[in-house]
Amino acid sequence: MDTRISNLERDGEKRPFAAHGHAVVGSAGGLTLMRGTFEPGWRWSVDVAPIAGTPSCRTHHLGYVLSGTMKVRMDDGAETTVTAGDLFDLAPGHDAWVEGDQPCVMVDYSAAATRYARPRTPGMAAPDDKYMTLVRRGYEAFNTADVDTLRKIMSHDVVQHVPGASQVAGAYKGIDAVLGYYGKLGELTGGHFRADLVDVYGDGQGHVTATHQITASRNGTTMITRGSILFTFLGDKATDLLEMHADLPADDAFWA
Repeated sequence: MDTRISNLERDGEKRPFAAHGHAVVGSAGGLTLMRGTFEPGWRWSVDVAPIAGTPSCRTHHLGYVLSGTMKVRMDDGAETTVTAGDLFDLAPGHDAWVEGDQPCVMVDYSAAATRYARPRTPGMAAPDDKYMTLVRRGYEAFNTADVDTLRKIMSHDVVQHVPGASQVAGAYKGIDAVLGYYGKLGELTGGHFRADLVDVYGDGQGHVTATHQITASRNGTTMITRGSILFTFLGDKATDLLEMHADLPADDAFWA
């Protein structure tokens, strides 16, 4: 397998904001990384919104703050602050601005960062189709134990396929069985189980692949692993969920 190397300064694509800074996007093989330099006075709704053409930032950010401080306000009004040394997973739908008189510099390795501060052709549909949007809602509902929303997204006869040979493996048939499986994950981990969405991919025809990172703790052991789910929709309801794991033997061992 070839080793791929590029230099961000030499090979990266520089994307200036309307004012107060710029982003540089570079790639090497399967890695894409964006470095953003946000000058004092920068605000997304002023300096990037005219480029993006959306009322709030629709990029899912996964990054690390190298220096400076930034305030973030979600569309629902919730606010948070990220500062030097912080790792962050920031959902789409937010405004943000630099705090203080120092530039905020951060790196972002989210796949969605490839679209950041890049104009979109007028009239072009948003990246997410309706099924991808439903999957995003589903992950949020799972992590907040919002059973009502999960019931609205999945059909009454939904099936979730869980591979492997552990005590949680099997085919869960029907909404109550699927929700029971989710409850079992929480029970076995004492409530310390999360599935954080990394990205979603769709075909516009009711099929969505979601990649995620699982973080769970059990019997003094913490598991951090990646996987995906292939969702099949009929109408506005998910009818089939097929789980896939990056390291199935290790996941089975965790649940033993």
